[in-house]
Amino acid sequence: MARREVTPGQKYQQTDSTSVWQVVDLVKDAEGIIHARMIRVGDPTTRKTISAPALRDGRLYRQVPD
Repeated sequence: MARREVTPGQKYQQTDSTSVWQVVDLVKDAEGIIHARMIRVGDPTTRKTISAPALRDGRLYRQVPD
């Protein structure tokens, strides 16, 4: 399976949730792992940071089409 690139503007949903999250920007931690800073669609005051590898894991997240 091809690895999907995580980019700002993409929307994701946890496989066990109905909340949709949008990638705002990407940051690299001290170990070189890229993380996505995200806002909740419909409530941009709610934020979270998720590693890009976790977002690409289909068991945890699915990308939501625009």
